[in-house]
Amino acid sequence: MNTKSKLKTFFDSEKENAQYIEMYEENLDFFNNLLENGHKEDVEFVIPIKMYKYADPLNKTGDYHKSLVILSEIENDLEKMRGQSKWYNQYYDGMIFLKGVCLGRLKKYSASNKEFEMLLKKKPDNKVFKNWYKSNKKNQRLDLLDKISIIAIIFYLIVLFAGYLGHKIDSLFIRDIGLVISLLAFVTSYIWQKIT
Repeated sequence: MNTKSKLKTFFDSEKENAQYIEMYEENLDFFNNLLENGHKEDVEFVIPIKMYKYADPLNKTGDYHKSLVILSEIENDLEKMRGQSKWYNQYYDGMIFLKGVCLGRLKKYSASNKEFEMLLKKKPDNKVFKNWYKSNKKNQRLDLLDKISIIAIIFYLIVLFAGYLGHKIDSLFIRDIGLVISLLAFVTSYIWQKIT
């Protein structure tokens, strides 16, 4: 089924994400050949399919790493459109958005926000971009609080274990500081989630 018209009909119809992924991969050589020849109309045909019917469904099905690989390919493919297609900016922004989403879902919040910062420079009033950016910032803080809590509780358990082995620490401050910090980080994290 590797004719442009048949593929266009398939990808323009409503399908499950897995069906889009399967069809794209079955016709991978055909799509790659179109991209390699570099003709404007072929690149304009493949890019939206590769991005919205392949990379995005990979993202939606949880295959974020593979989606990021495909988005890197798309970034290179888009160079063939720069200055030649009216669709370049729209596709470039779409690629940046999907990249930010995948990175965010992989809990790479700082890298994700770099993508959203680029988008917000162009469209500072876009609520979707702002929401992702704020959510990443919130998740960065929550991750930090979780790490502090884990480190503090490990410290507390080591102190308890040392006491059990006969190396009792007499200082109440040193003995219980890990527990106090862990509880403070946990409570702060809980409150932060509720108010933001």
